[in-house]
Amino acid sequence: MKSSSHNTANGSYARRSIFTTRAMVTVSLLSALSYVLMLLESPPFIGFLRLEFSDVPAIIGAFWFGPAAGIVIEFIKNVIKAITASKTLGIGELANLIVSIAYVVPASLLFRKLKGRYKSVLAFGAATLSMTVAGFLMNYFVTIPMYAKMYGGIENIVAAASMIPGINDMFTLILIGITPFNIIKGIFLGVVGHISYEMLKKTIHFE
Repeated sequence: MKSSSHNTANGSYARRSIFTTRAMVTVSLLSALSYVLMLLESPPFIGFLRLEFSDVPAIIGAFWFGPAAGIVIEFIKNVIKAITASKTLGIGELANLIVSIAYVVPASLLFRKLKGRYKSVLAFGAATLSMTVAGFLMNYFVTIPMYAKMYGGIENIVAAASMIPGINDMFTLILIGITPFNIIKGIFLGVVGHISYEMLKKTIHFE
């Protein structure tokens, strides 16, 4: 009987839809919370990189309703930020959207698929790798070149990180300055996201 109940619970977990009234209300609330948390940033790291908790509501939403919910939360958060409080003409919000989706989607897919004690470690580890790769490509081909146009050339962007040994061009800026930050951020989000989800599911019956 216990096994049957467990299978039924898993089936219900897999069938949760983002299109129910409860889901849409929850996603809206998580989007608002994500936006507020995005405004609560840490002190800057090499000028424009900051740690913040805004991806945690998207992680929780994606774990509960699936990756589409996480994408919606990230999109709403960044659109509101771009309209109301952007300091980068939308460049930072675009980068945040792409990199955050690269983290939230694989984390939620693997978390919902994997079983066992270490599924969170595997899910967030893969998500961190995905975000790191996406962040490198996004920064190399889009974000840093756009910042360079805004601030008078790549030399000025590189100069902002000149306190870090080994940074002398765009490639080393991303490899040495930004990539380690994204790895740390991925671990940070994994720990906070896991703890938050485990605490909330006991209260509002995530599983």
